Amino acid sequence: MNHLLKIARENFPVYADQILEIENLSFSSPWSMDDFKIEMEKPITHLWALISDEKLYGYICFWLFNREIHITNLAVHPAKRGHRLGQFLLAKIIERYVREGLKQMRLEVRSSNLAAKRLYSRMGFREIGISPLYYKDTNEDAVIMGLELSLQYENRRASA
Repeated sequence: MNHLLKIARENFPVYADQILEIENLSFSSPWSMDDFKIEMEKPITHLWALISDEKLYGYICFWLFNREIHITNLAVHPAKRGHRLGQFLLAKIIERYVREGLKQMRLEVRSSNLAAKRLYSRMGFREIGISPLYYKDTNEDAVIMGLELSLQYENRRASA
């Protein structure tokens, strides 16, 4: 059974090793332990872990400000990719914040990350811009994607 768990400064040490393992397996320029600790000190930062069979298999980190969400990091353990866990993470966050009346979600994704772009498109995100040379490790462009949560709310109401 999949569920989400809010990670805060207090319980981060319990899950830090699992999060860092996934981070290091997922990104060419992974966040360090210090990066996560600094991020967790920001009042706008939210970190949610995906727990399945009592093990952490993914997480989503985002900023919440001005009634908007900016996703900073989303990863699923490579052994569990293809099982729609990333979709589950996003769907639960969207569902929660649509209910709270938030308006938009935004994120940047590497232009070469086709799997992530497909996931975001499936979830209703649309490409809204390019940030040239955004990723300093490879000088790769970022595709900026956005999701209008008010549209998600209307779609949910129409299908109810």
